[in-house]
Amino acid sequence: MKVLVTGGAGFIGSHVVDGLRSQGDEVIVIDSLDPGVYQYPPDYLRADVTYCFADLRYWRPDARFDDVEAIIHLAALGGVSRAAQEFSNLISANVAGTARLVEIAKTWSRLEKIVLASSFSVYGANYMYKCPTCSKVTTGERQPDALAQGQYQVLCPQCGTVAEIMPITEEAAPGPLEGYGASKYMQELCFRGFSACPVHILRFSSVYGQRMRVFDSESTIIARIAGWITNEQPPKLFEDGRQIRDWVYVGDVVEAILALLTEKAAPPIINVCSGVPTTLVEACNLIAEAIKVQCFPEVVGGFRAGDMRHCLGDSTLLSNLLERSPMQLSEGARLAFSRQEEGI
Repeated sequence: MKVLVTGGAGFIGSHVVDGLRSQGDEVIVIDSLDPGVYQYPPDYLRADVTYCFADLRYWRPDARFDDVEAIIHLAALGGVSRAAQEFSNLISANVAGTARLVEIAKTWSRLEKIVLASSFSVYGANYMYKCPTCSKVTTGERQPDALAQGQYQVLCPQCGTVAEIMPITEEAAPGPLEGYGASKYMQELCFRGFSACPVHILRFSSVYGQRMRVFDSESTIIARIAGWITNEQPPKLFEDGRQIRDWVYVGDVVEAILALLTEKAAPPIINVCSGVPTTLVEACNLIAEAIKVQCFPEVVGGFRAGDMRHCLGDSTLLSNLLERSPMQLSEGARLAFSRQEEGI
């Protein structure tokens, strides 16, 4: 199969390219090598892959793309702070770039499948919580006055017990809270009414693994934790450090994408997550163990406006696709962050 991977020079995209080549697929990559991320092409680019360094917004396909059979669309500018600072650029790159790809894809007669990489950020704060005492279900809305007083948990409005997060499913309504999440949802909307071939949307929770950027301003929290620990600096955690997050190993992302290329009965939207709740303190300990250093997190308190207390996904559909449970951080940290592995 001939596969186009947009964003194929990036962290996730490069692993997808490796997976495609390992099963003998022909791969062509479009990547802008965004100067906000790259000073020069990364050293893991492959000699057996065709690279087209171009911005999707202005890209004009040549004859090399005429026989593309599948598209894996990963290209996007990322980062919440970048979205705030470069809003028009980020929206243009992510949405206009996707729209351009949709226009062109309609003309490719051999196209059989499109996989779009979306994000948990499209869900915004639409997580629900359940009280373990009275079973009342409530939203995760947090009150600024309570946060200022150090009350970080989501409490049951009926009995005051600490409520537990319910894993979010693909049926949850999108409700992005910021520019990046909005741009990812708009990418999804670009494929409404597209009928040239099936389109599958993968909503990624936070992805980790080798080649992840750990030292720049747009690093995810798990990347920052890894960077701090690599430098033997205590990770600094807001609130009480017991915030739950759901991290997914890049190898599971790759396996899901490869499975979708051949799976004919897969659902149109799939959460790509572990489905396993891990607190920030637990993540620090697991990563320190993988890197083999003693480095304990520093809980500094305080909070950031707009932060959700917990994030957790329902991984049922992903488990069905993989025919196994996704990897937990307790296992994936050893693959991703060991000093013997590349990327750290």
